[in-house]
Amino acid sequence: MTPPAQQETQALGALTRAREVAEDHMVRAERAGLSWREETISELLWVHTVPFVCCADFTRHEEKAVGADWLWWWVDELGECFGMLVQAKRMKLSTGGDPELDFMHNKGEQMKRLLRSADQLGVPSVYALYFGGADFRGRLTCGTDEHTEAGCRRCSRASVSVLTGLQARIAAGGSKRDAAVQSFRGSVPLEDLVDPSAAARPVHDLNLKQAVPEMRDFLTQPQSGARGVAKEVLRAISDERLMQFSAVVAERVRLHDDLIFPELPTDSGHFAEPYFPFLLRGLQSRPPSYVSDILADQPVPSEVSNLVGGVVVVRC
Repeated sequence: MTPPAQQETQALGALTRAREVAEDHMVRAERAGLSWREETISELLWVHTVPFVCCADFTRHEEKAVGADWLWWWVDELGECFGMLVQAKRMKLSTGGDPELDFMHNKGEQMKRLLRSADQLGVPSVYALYFGGADFRGRLTCGTDEHTEAGCRRCSRASVSVLTGLQARIAAGGSKRDAAVQSFRGSVPLEDLVDPSAAARPVHDLNLKQAVPEMRDFLTQPQSGARGVAKEVLRAISDERLMQFSAVVAERVRLHDDLIFPELPTDSGHFAEPYFPFLLRGLQSRPPSYVSDILADQPVPSEVSNLVGGVVVVRC
């Protein structure tokens, strides 16, 4: 068994290399005047993360018939896992050169399918955002205190990033340009999900006092594996919640016992639903049986394959 610290370092290196390959393709395509495609970027990512990634790519569904591009499961050495249902979306430029993200594709039907399928599968909905190379983004920046024009670590890693469905629903309420700006700042670079230095930082969530002791430890203490991935995704929502002027709801809800944290705060802030249950329903003590089927190169049940284009299992 690979020690957790070494596994994290190897996974980080693999995801970083994959992002660099995907970004290089986006940059070369832009320079050649070609329109790079979301499907190509997704394939480049997973091809270049082997052996940390195992994929089950189902028959090519029509987009209107499935709920998302990929179902991702992050599985660690302890057998714990974190699932997310992912829709890939690329940033485009308007005729005036402004960055744009269209979350309301097909009059919002794509987002509705994603949310509905995520509920059926019991995982959070997430967008994999492809922002292209730094030159393609124009003046789009992360807006953090650490940002400098001379060189920003956060912006340099952001060409492939993840954004929760809750954040996307808020961003979708404005213009496409505002959605791009808000999403670039609120998303998490893909490789940061397995970066030990990131997971070591505490999450300053408004619900710390309302959380059970185990949840407070999760938020404030260093995490690794599936818990580390979930913590980094939750951090992005918590940071956005800090900027919302609404009172914290003190109640908690208890979900099913297969979850690592079955008792969760019900605070929703300005989000469409309580964000702890939305996200942490995906953090489970053991993977679904179909994940083992994929690792053993066995068929996946139709109730899963009919909802998504494929399943990705990432060893973290």
